[in-house]
Amino acid sequence: MLASTGCRLIGDDPGVFVDPRDDYVSATVGPPIAVPDGMESSVGDTWPIPEIVEQPTAKTYAGEVPRPKFLASANVDAIKIQKLGARSWIVLADAPEQVWPLVTQLVADSGVGVEREDPPAGIVETAWFAVDSGAGDVLRDAIRTALEGREQTAEGSWLDRVQVRIERAIRPGSSEVHVVHYRTRSGREEDVETSAVPEVEAELIAKIAEYFAQGPAAGSVSMIAREIASVSKARIVEDERGNPMLVLNIGFDRAWATVDGALQRSQMDVLATDRDRSSFQAVVLAERTPGFFARVLSRNDANAGTPVTITLHDRAEGVVVEVRDDGGQPVSRDLAEQVLVTLREFAA
Repeated sequence: MLASTGCRLIGDDPGVFVDPRDDYVSATVGPPIAVPDGMESSVGDTWPIPEIVEQPTAKTYAGEVPRPKFLASANVDAIKIQKLGARSWIVLADAPEQVWPLVTQLVADSGVGVEREDPPAGIVETAWFAVDSGAGDVLRDAIRTALEGREQTAEGSWLDRVQVRIERAIRPGSSEVHVVHYRTRSGREEDVETSAVPEVEAELIAKIAEYFAQGPAAGSVSMIAREIASVSKARIVEDERGNPMLVLNIGFDRAWATVDGALQRSQMDVLATDRDRSSFQAVVLAERTPGFFARVLSRNDANAGTPVTITLHDRAEGVVVEVRDDGGQPVSRDLAEQVLVTLREFAA
């Protein structure tokens, strides 16, 4: 036993053999390099420490930082179409700066021309184009399919325009793609119809998602699009009492559907759903104890966990999601953050 533990007794900083792998934990920022007068230097900070933002519970762990906990492993599709009522949009697992080249390549492949590009707003808008020109690109095919059987030539030919808007999604590192369809008649561009035919936008979203799935520009990153929709749709903050809460910058109906879907995908046990009170009752499953005897002894208690109540409130800053116990009191900070992070990671 002494031989097997001897290296550990003398193997860290106080011992003979120093292990530098954990030195970063106690590292501090040193003074800048002083350049003598009359001399110039181009030496910069090779490894700058980035500014840390939105860490509401960092002060909770003044000592040892706990290992991250996951209620389930996220198995999120790379590309999927989300629907809420008559609205639909595309959700991609890639960041906006990776999606922007896909959108610009889509417009270029369609040969319709670009009327407006606004990278900070994530908007690419095509010029007016005709679908009866015989071209077989993604945009024209989608509009032609959706308008099949409709009159296209009465009182002048129709012209179409498509706006694609990229936004940051609820889940960090993912994106949303929204599509708006405009129509007008040639020679009367002042009379523009927006989203006049819902089938067109639905078909456009389906065709664009199929185009993205082919990955024509996979791996590309746009530097000018790194600031797309910089306001996050989901952020974890603290209330006035220091309790963590999730703020969703979306409408209430979508927030309700988002939390409901996240609970289902995370495989948490949902006991009850109360739409009138905007709450869910769920069970946070306990971590399994490793080891053969632990599994045997806990076989009859495999579904044991902590019951929680997840409530949604529509406030000025957005839809606020809070975690409470059965009595309506805040749960521990660690548990609340675990549930809120899980909801955000499994959101779509």
